[in-house]
Amino acid sequence: MRNKGFTLIEILVAVVIMGLAYVAILQSFSLSSRNIAHLDKERTSLLVNSLNFERQLLIPEQLNNGTADSGADVVAEGAFYKLSRAASKNNVFMTLKLDKK
Repeated sequence: MRNKGFTLIEILVAVVIMGLAYVAILQSFSLSSRNIAHLDKERTSLLVNSLNFERQLLIPEQLNNGTADSGADVVAEGAFYKLSRAASKNNVFMTLKLDKK
């Protein structure tokens, strides 16, 4: 009569396969965790840069008394293009205007 059950070799093979699968899953989670941390760092950096750029665009008079000059001020200038500030007549709306030189 033959005993029912698994042999020691079958159990060892199953444990090795499960161990390899466990290592692969841990590597995947580790890589995902690093990518999430990197994306969070990049998103924070982008937000800080955006806020700094917005702060740079504010006209000093706006910061002092809430009014702005309606004229266009050059924000950045390159070889072929010029980025300037443009405000509405009542200084409620301000935008950037890209002009070709």
